[in-house]
Amino acid sequence: MSSNLIAPPKLVGHRIAATENDPIEAALFEYLLAGNGLFVRAKRNEFAVSLPLTVQKVSGLPRASIGISWTKPQIAASLWQEILLHARQQNASSSFKEEVYLVYWDKVLSEWHWKASGREHTWASTVADDSLPEYADCCIELHTHPPRALNFSRADDRDELGKFRIFAILIDVHDKPKIRFRCGVYDHLVPIPAAWVGQMPEGLIDLTEIDALVEML
Repeated sequence: MSSNLIAPPKLVGHRIAATENDPIEAALFEYLLAGNGLFVRAKRNEFAVSLPLTVQKVSGLPRASIGISWTKPQIAASLWQEILLHARQQNASSSFKEEVYLVYWDKVLSEWHWKASGREHTWASTVADDSLPEYADCCIELHTHPPRALNFSRADDRDELGKFRIFAILIDVHDKPKIRFRCGVYDHLVPIPAAWVGQMPEGLIDLTEIDALVEML
């Protein structure tokens, strides 16, 4: 047997931190034990993530960086404003139906774009059209929620596990709109603040930030 065969990369990696910014080498994702806890890390064309699963001091190890490192520009507030306007115009508040939006990097124009992609719309559910080419390139998958449905649902959890992208819900689109983000890294769905994703338009409330403030009280 030839000794020149190249070993395939690990799909899931397990490592102990050697520096604050060790490279991500696993093909899918990796677990990292660092001085500030246990992390799940992964990378794709648009960004790399380092997300805490447990926050705990581990003596003798360097701390790992936390957050999202973008290889593309962060998303401008104007894009979220366009999505919010579209959601308001699609349905009146009295006849609300959910919609799905795909946010993706246009390789030709080198800029962020969005596309409405829902099908089978109802008051409390919709399904993204996964036959669209934008679905395969999607970096962020956002869907609207009915008024006062402030959290991801169990159905959302089932639909979003197993993927590596950012997810968001947009709530109360007609009155005091709110948004909530999380990052899906295959087996894990981790809440993230809106500021990690980009600028938000004035008046759009980040629920993850509100949760963090309440927890501090």
